[in-house]
Amino acid sequence: MSENLGTHFLELRNRILYSLSFFFIAFVCIYPFNNYFFNNIVDYLQTFTTIDLIAVQVASPFIVPLKLSAFIAALISIPFMLYQALVFMSPGLYPRERSVIFSRTIIGSLLFFLGVSFCFLVVLPNVLNFFQTVGPESIKVSTDISNFLSFVLTLSFGFGIAFQIPLIVNALIKLKISTKIKLKSYRGLVLILCFIFGMIFTPPDIISQFLMAVPMYLLFEIGLLFSNDKKT
Repeated sequence: MSENLGTHFLELRNRILYSLSFFFIAFVCIYPFNNYFFNNIVDYLQTFTTIDLIAVQVASPFIVPLKLSAFIAALISIPFMLYQALVFMSPGLYPRERSVIFSRTIIGSLLFFLGVSFCFLVVLPNVLNFFQTVGPESIKVSTDISNFLSFVLTLSFGFGIAFQIPLIVNALIKLKISTKIKLKSYRGLVLILCFIFGMIFTPPDIISQFLMAVPMYLLFEIGLLFSNDKKT
């Protein structure tokens, strides 16, 4: 018993080390280009707004691109980290559970990247444009680069998580944790939770909350549409 437990802990340690090593290698490869990535993001978003970026803190010009490199390295590492987690859990899963989880992990990674892309291509341009046009024309908007990057990354991460909803719905039904009929009865609650999630991951304005909450609810309906159980 103790030998099996020790073996499991050793396997867990190895999987964690593999994941951290992959992240570190990705970060080292990306770091030399951190200013390039940051400048490209700013240039892209500047087409939708005229916000001037400033550095309030002395270390901000160094720390901000560093954070961006870590975020990009984490995005690249997500599929590998999920694979390591699943390999660790697979011996304790039934074949049906293993098949469902492994296939949904691949789809989940794609949905996460799709959510981040949706944020950059649709949400951020509209939100930044809204903030720019809602105030008086005489006001010149300037913001610290650290706050600007935190805003962009938090919103992007939130949409990446939000796009997992169809996968979660499908997995709940496939694994028989819930049924399609029962999940349909929770539609009102899901809509409220979508707006609560939107309030947490978006700025305090109705536009950005709406741009997150509505797609989340539509993704919930898509998850129901593409899920079936024997009781429906």
